[in-house]
Amino acid sequence: MNTVAPPPFFTYCWSMKRFLLVSTRPEDEAIDAEYHAFRVGMGLAPEGLEQIRLDMLGLPDIDLDDYSGVVIAGSSYGTTTADDAKTATQKAVESELMRLFGDIIDAGTPCLTTGFGTEVATVFLGGLVSRRWAEDPQIAEIIMTTGAWDEPIFAGLDREFSTFVGHHEAVEVVPAGADVLARSLTCPVEVMRIGERFYALQFNPELDSVSIARTLERYEDAGYPGTDDPDEFLRIGREGAGDHPAAQILKNFVSMFSS
Repeated sequence: MNTVAPPPFFTYCWSMKRFLLVSTRPEDEAIDAEYHAFRVGMGLAPEGLEQIRLDMLGLPDIDLDDYSGVVIAGSSYGTTTADDAKTATQKAVESELMRLFGDIIDAGTPCLTTGFGTEVATVFLGGLVSRRWAEDPQIAEIIMTTGAWDEPIFAGLDREFSTFVGHHEAVEVVPAGADVLARSLTCPVEVMRIGERFYALQFNPELDSVSIARTLERYEDAGYPGTDDPDEFLRIGREGAGDHPAAQILKNFVSMFSS
């Protein structure tokens, strides 16, 4: 497997628009770490990535024309959770995301979603999410579908690449018009493209899967599988160097839509 080294941080001039990261997770302690992981994975300087947090207060006013693209991050929420079991915060987050997706699609703003963001986008666009294709926390091989290796979002990547997965629900039926670009052996929709400027990922490309894999190897060498501690893997992944294979997707998104 070839690992693509990250480029130097993109240099922003006064006329270049920022990217926007929308964090949907409820865990306070993970918000700053998530920003760091995405910024490093995208190869951006601090002024190149702005972060807003979705919570009970809802989204602030957003002028999508101010941004080159929007990234919607994942969280521990699930769209398949029974409505009466969802917290008020989750319901508010889902409602605000639905509104934001409508604005993004109307404006034609480039968008990349991960995890829960992908699941909400799927529901919003008329697809189906279920728990059939859940994946336990692990390093998985992502396999591009036939012909998808020519997609610019995959530039610099092998047709199969490793990343860290872990989700209790996933896309069961893709929205009308969506193209499946990649899958794994245990999940049939790992990456899909909706139109020309909207990419939806089931995994979290910001997590440094190389660092996680090395940690797993150390556990195995010590006679301990280590897979019952996913929170530790998330921490390791968020603090990584951003030079793992899946981070190339983030860098490609930036290079495709920087303006």
